[in-house]
Amino acid sequence: MKKIILLILIASVYNFAISQDSKTTATTDKTVFVFGSDINLKFTQYVIDLTKKENPRVCYLPTASGDNADNIKLWNYFCKKLNIESHILKVWVSANKNNKSFEDILLSMDAIIVGGGNTLNMLGIWKSQGIDTVLNKALNRGIVLAGGSAGSICWFQTGISDSRPVDLSIVKGLSFLPYSNCPHYSQKERKELYHKEIISGNINPGYASDDRSGILFRNGKFIESVSLNDINNSYYISKKGNKINTTKLKSTILVKKNALKTTEYKAIDIYKPVKDYKVTDKLDSPLNSFVYLNYIFAEGYQSKYKGITCSYLKAKLKDMSDKEVSIIDKEQRYNISINKILIYKNQFSAVINNPHKGYYSIWYFYNENGKWKSAGEDIGGDTLLEAEITFREKAKLIIKKAQNKLTTN
Repeated sequence: MKKIILLILIASVYNFAISQDSKTTATTDKTVFVFGSDINLKFTQYVIDLTKKENPRVCYLPTASGDNADNIKLWNYFCKKLNIESHILKVWVSANKNNKSFEDILLSMDAIIVGGGNTLNMLGIWKSQGIDTVLNKALNRGIVLAGGSAGSICWFQTGISDSRPVDLSIVKGLSFLPYSNCPHYSQKERKELYHKEIISGNINPGYASDDRSGILFRNGKFIESVSLNDINNSYYISKKGNKINTTKLKSTILVKKNALKTTEYKAIDIYKPVKDYKVTDKLDSPLNSFVYLNYIFAEGYQSKYKGITCSYLKAKLKDMSDKEVSIIDKEQRYNISINKILIYKNQFSAVINNPHKGYYSIWYFYNENGKWKSAGEDIGGDTLLEAEITFREKAKLIIKKAQNKLTTN
């Protein structure tokens, strides 16, 4: 009788444990975030936010690049900027009793980010080392999985890859997501092959991302698309009859948390070249300061630049000598398009300009005693919006540096 009661108790405890484990699995969200190109700072921050933890453990897998040292260095830089501990899973290791297993490392993380490179080779290594099975366990436990390029394709059924010699081809992924995938979608060859394979029925309909756009999936379903600017997007690609049906996904533009709000600064549209304005050395507005700055460079008066530079930057500059400027360079200076002026608290400003087709440049100005002094040049981005976001994200940092310099003088 005692044995029967004991067996009943053991069975009850076992069934309770099984039911609790099933309940946990059922309620645990399976989260995957993919993007079109290799890892970058803002997408890493996005992954950190997905963990909903203050100090999450995030592991980087550089398998697809052969554990490339430069990629690892970049990852460590991101971790330092984001104030998180760096974790890296290298597969090119030798047996050592002091080493933790791949499973121990990965299942102790809150998020896993896979880098770009050769998708086919990466998956081959993962399967031979059992990492693919561990990643499936990680997904089921609620650990966030993410990655770009090869690190995007790997989670899908199939993807467009350059892993094989000569031509782009289809590569089979881990099928954690029941769709096909095409990163780097803005590249003509990838887009054409992706469309062709979907129309032919060789692969399932799926999702494509431009380099600087990403997609969040939860429990196998699309949740949202995010982007770093207004020209990089993500898409759902399917077929309608014998034609491709492309659905552009509405994207949220990612901006750093400490960035200025759009209501905190004044924005003035200009869209005129430098040559349309009269030159003055009064420096009484960001516009006049920018025109004067381009005038001294167009005419070769480089020696004047240090004199119109704010204190915190001036200390870093060397004296410059005047030089002769070619007619072509002079014309380029005067033809620079001034697109937009952004002013924050009559203290800090940015002049967004378009010196060459293909990117927007920013020239910062800091107000010292009523004069708008140069605070340096910056690459704004591929679009006007992206340049404005750069200003919003850097304004407080540059002001802090300028104020500290003025305080110490």
